[in-house]
Amino acid sequence: MALIKIKNDAFNIAERIKKLNPYYFVVYNTKNDKFEVHNSKQTNTFCITCENGLNYSVIQKLRKTNIENIEKILREIESNNEKLEQERKRVLKDEVSFKAKEMFDYAAHHEGDCTFDDSYKTRWA
Repeated sequence: MALIKIKNDAFNIAERIKKLNPYYFVVYNTKNDKFEVHNSKQTNTFCITCENGLNYSVIQKLRKTNIENIEKILREIESNNEKLEQERKRVLKDEVSFKAKEMFDYAAHHEGDCTFDDSYKTRWA
């Protein structure tokens, strides 16, 4: 895998990324044909893959995921997890309610059909 370090580009995106954090650097990954932003201060290098090329959306993504915004990001994660849990409970409640109604309807309509006189006899023999 060949990584080509990008120091400048047509729109100065690499320079603007460097201003966000001096440890960020941009490389071009020739294997997957994409730009990547790494952090040299981290041993397991932080990496953002630029799906649509090197453009302003990369800067926006880096700003959003900046460590200074960790509290906001954690609140978003917690809020999303809470919504997912509420949805899961709602689906489960709907399913339980449906099954309980089915059992009640079955029991209400078939109570006269049940006779226990021939419970232990085989009807086909």
